[in-house]
Amino acid sequence: MASAGTNPGSGGGSPVFGGSPSNASPGCGGAKSGYNNQNSSVTGVWLQSPAPGENQSNVTVNATAYATVAITQWTVCLDGQSVYQANNPATSISRTITIPTGQHLLWASVADSKNDSDRSEIRLIQVGPPPASSTVLPTPPANAQVLREMQNDQSNWSICSTCAAGTNVTSNYTMSFDQSQPSLSGSSLEMYAGGPSWSNVLFKDIIMGTTPHTHFLWDFWVYHDPAVEDHFWSSELDFFVVLSGNEFMAGSQCDFGDGYWATWDSNGERWILNGIPCPHWTPGWHHVQEYDEVINSRQYRYDTLVFDDMPYGLNQTWNTNSTPWQDQVGLQFQLDHDPTGTPLHEWVDEVTLTMW
Repeated sequence: MASAGTNPGSGGGSPVFGGSPSNASPGCGGAKSGYNNQNSSVTGVWLQSPAPGENQSNVTVNATAYATVAITQWTVCLDGQSVYQANNPATSISRTITIPTGQHLLWASVADSKNDSDRSEIRLIQVGPPPASSTVLPTPPANAQVLREMQNDQSNWSICSTCAAGTNVTSNYTMSFDQSQPSLSGSSLEMYAGGPSWSNVLFKDIIMGTTPHTHFLWDFWVYHDPAVEDHFWSSELDFFVVLSGNEFMAGSQCDFGDGYWATWDSNGERWILNGIPCPHWTPGWHHVQEYDEVINSRQYRYDTLVFDDMPYGLNQTWNTNSTPWQDQVGLQFQLDHDPTGTPLHEWVDEVTLTMW
């Protein structure tokens, strides 16, 4: 993510995820909660269970850490608070915890003998009935502003790898406009990213200026090179707004490595895995539609995601982060490499943004 502490609400209504709790437990609070891997001595933390999405109240947390030095501490975090912490040198843990009814954020973190820390992916856990959400995309009003075929706006597009926050950086990337194959409109945009392993490349379409709109419906088609589909670690698809020094980053990604869709928490600077499965895509074009809202000066909401005509109600409200960027509206596509660094090709077409 170029730009994905929380306090999720529980019970009915829209869950609101804000900044880190002031009394957050060590290893659980702060931006990027649980991650301070300055020496790169912890190479990863894998949370095997529970899966994101709907769960029973009692769950077993199974996690494994990968490190080049000794592990010194394990922490299991729920909503920024420790529900299990031990000075434990084991490389894996299995711990049963109780989660209250409602929507919660769960992750595991470790510290090592070099005082580095790392954490697993953060999972959105639902216990009991989920809050009401809409799986129906809205009908824009007649006076809505519609930007069509945005893949052809050559002057607004740029590429960056250093800003994409991958483990490694690459300079091997290109954009090619007006592609007839593969294409739906006869004019697709081709994006290419070469290795090395675990490098990311971000392709950005930015419209400078202050928008008066608060409702945003993003609609586009995306195509992966089927020969290398298994080497996409994730396919990131972001919509964002910057207003008065606040970044409303409605990032989403199909996290193939973990097998789920994820949304971006701007304030916490982190991805949140939802319970929506996202296996590697089948060959061909795939249709993505996402409806997001700016609901006040410091919060935004993911309302609805539709992938290949399958609708999902998200109903997630997140807080913004501050930014020095000028006011703007932007779209982003990011290609994330797997351990092999296999070159990736992605095409987008019929990119439309409707705002009102």
